[in-house]
Amino acid sequence: MGNVLTLKERNTNDGNSGSCRKGIRGKMRKEIERDKERTMGTGRKNELGRMLGKKSERAGKRRRGNVWKGTWAAGAAVMMTFSLGMGVLADEPTSLVVGNTGNSIKAAMVVLASEMGYYEEEGLDVSFESIASLNDGLTAIDTGKIDILPLGIIPTVTFVSQGSDFVIFGGTISEGSQAVVTEENKDTIKDLTDYEGKTIACVRPETGHMIMEKLIRDAGVDMDTVEFVEMDGFQSVIEAVSKGTADVGFVNSGFGQVAEQQGLHIAMNVGDYAPDAVCCRQTTSGKVIEEKRDALVKFEVANLRAMKLARDDKETTIQKLMDFSGQSEEYVDYCVYADVMKISMDPAKNRIQDFYEVMDSNGDIPENSQWDIDKAVDTTIYEDALEEMMEREPEEQMWQDLMEAFEENNG
Repeated sequence: MGNVLTLKERNTNDGNSGSCRKGIRGKMRKEIERDKERTMGTGRKNELGRMLGKKSERAGKRRRGNVWKGTWAAGAAVMMTFSLGMGVLADEPTSLVVGNTGNSIKAAMVVLASEMGYYEEEGLDVSFESIASLNDGLTAIDTGKIDILPLGIIPTVTFVSQGSDFVIFGGTISEGSQAVVTEENKDTIKDLTDYEGKTIACVRPETGHMIMEKLIRDAGVDMDTVEFVEMDGFQSVIEAVSKGTADVGFVNSGFGQVAEQQGLHIAMNVGDYAPDAVCCRQTTSGKVIEEKRDALVKFEVANLRAMKLARDDKETTIQKLMDFSGQSEEYVDYCVYADVMKISMDPAKNRIQDFYEVMDSNGDIPENSQWDIDKAVDTTIYEDALEEMMEREPEEQMWQDLMEAFEENNG
C-alpha cells in the first residue's frame, strides 16, 4: 500500500457487517434492541479557535457543585502529601474510570488531559478501560465497571429512549463525518439530490449517514432508489467505494485522510449541510452523577484545560496524542486541527434534541419512546466547570466565548 497510513480500526462498529437496507430503518432498530437485550438485560467555528467575541452578560444564579476553588498555589497546597511538616495525608483522589476503544484519540481532550497530568492536578484518579464497542461501553456503565463513555451517541439515545438511566453531561466532538467517492466520480456528488440512485456504504454507529439520510429525503430524493450498505468499519467503507461496490461512503474519526491516501476523493463534509451536528458525547449514569458529581465537574475542568493547551501548544498536543495512540504526526494533526472533527466539551442539549428527531424521523427510535431531553442531558456539570475556569482566569477570552456558545447550545 506504499505510503498509506496503517491504521487499526478503532472498534467504531458493534459487530454487524455487510448488511443492506433501504433508508437505514428497521434493521438498525431491531439490531440495537437485540444488542440491548443481549448486553444489558431487558457554532461552525471550531471552539479551539474561538478567541474573539464580547464578554457575555449572564443573568441568574446557576447551580454549582462543590467545585475546587482557590488559586493554583492553594490547589497545590491541598494536594501536598504533608501539611506544615506534620505528615498529614491529603484526601485520596476521587477515582473515575473512562471507557475507550483501545488507543483511540477520538476523545482527544480526555486523552490529552490524562497525558498532561491534569486529572491528578484536579485531585482525580482517572484510568482507562478498554471496550470492544459502544454497546459494551454502555453495558460497562450500567454494571459499574466504568463511569464515563466519551464516545458515541446513537446507542445512548436509543437506550435512553427505552428507559435506561444514562445521562449525557458533556461533549467530545461535533461534525466529523465525510462522504468519499472515487476520483472518477468526484463530480457526481455536488448536492443532496445527487444521492438519488446511489449505493451508500456506512458504519452503523456513525452519525453522519443518519443525518444525511434525513437531509436527502427532505431534499425530495426518492429513497426507494437509495441503498445503504452497513460495513464493519471505516476501512471497509473505503474498500467498498474503491472497488465500486458502493458509489459513496461515509467515514469519520480521521478516515477522510486515509481515504485520500488510498486514492479516494472527499465529496463533502456533512458539517457543510448540518453545522455543529453532534457526534460523540460524554455519557454517564444518573447513579454516577449522584455519587460523583464533584468529580465529574473536575473531570471537565481538566478537559477544558486540555482544550486551551491544544489551542496554544500544537507541538505538545500532537506529541502527547502520538505517544498515546502510536499514530503518525500527520494523522493526529488531521484529527485535531483539520477542522473536520470540531472539538467541544459542551453537551449541546439543543443539538442532541435535533439528533433525536433525526433518528425518530428515520425510524430508528423504538416505539413507545421514553425520551425526555431534560432527563437525558445534564448541562450543569459542564457549566460549573466552565464557571470554574472563568474564575481562575477571568481575563481569558476563550472561557467567555465558550460560555456564549454554551448559552446558545443549551438555552
